[in-house]
Amino acid sequence: MLKLDPSTLGWALGRPSGKGEMRAWFGLADGRDPDPLSLLLAVDALPPTAFELGLKGWVPTVELTVHVRCRPAPGPLRVSITTRNLAGGFLEEDAEVWDSAGRLVAQSRQLARVRLG
Repeated sequence: MLKLDPSTLGWALGRPSGKGEMRAWFGLADGRDPDPLSLLLAVDALPPTAFELGLKGWVPTVELTVHVRCRPAPGPLRVSITTRNLAGGFLEEDAEVWDSAGRLVAQSRQLARVRLG
């Protein structure tokens, strides 16, 4: 289950914000509570931030580092992904995953390739 924050969906309506951020609520499709392994899915489940920068197409991962900080509490996870740098055909995405108790349970940094132009 992925419920995207409407304020980060301008790209889907042809009006990308240019901010380079995506936010969503994440849960497992079978209804199970999240576990440490599901955090590895959550950090890479959202559409690429490149879409909100106005870019289109495939954004393949070059490198992904995930830090699992603790076991998540039962309930949905809140995921936030931001990009601060786009240069030379690459961008980085920094993800934070918060559990239903408001604890930061995972962080990641992803380097991805983008097609410019």
